[in-house]
Amino acid sequence: MNKIIKIEQSQTDEVQQPFLINEQKQIVLNILGVEKGDKGRYEDAFNEFTRAIELNPKDAGAYFNLATLKVHFGDIKGASSDFKMSEKCHHDSDFKFVNYPLL
Repeated sequence: MNKIIKIEQSQTDEVQQPFLINEQKQIVLNILGVEKGDKGRYEDAFNEFTRAIELNPKDAGAYFNLATLKVHFGDIKGASSDFKMSEKCHHDSDFKFVNYPLL
């Protein structure tokens, strides 16, 4: 079952909803990371993706986004490691990248 999470503009700088379960938080963090990356706030985007991974070390989308960000800054070795983790997490789960925020 797909979950739809609506994010209000006032929520985009910090996730402060303690009622959200970790799965929802990691999706929100990925969305925030993508938004911040799109605005050139790369350090903030990096932090959002890292927080999503901390919540769920098997978050394929967060690893993919983090790897993409690392490529942008020339960290090819770090990006390669994160792309491999993304692929491993993706293959280890039934999760598909449908309607999931990717940078």
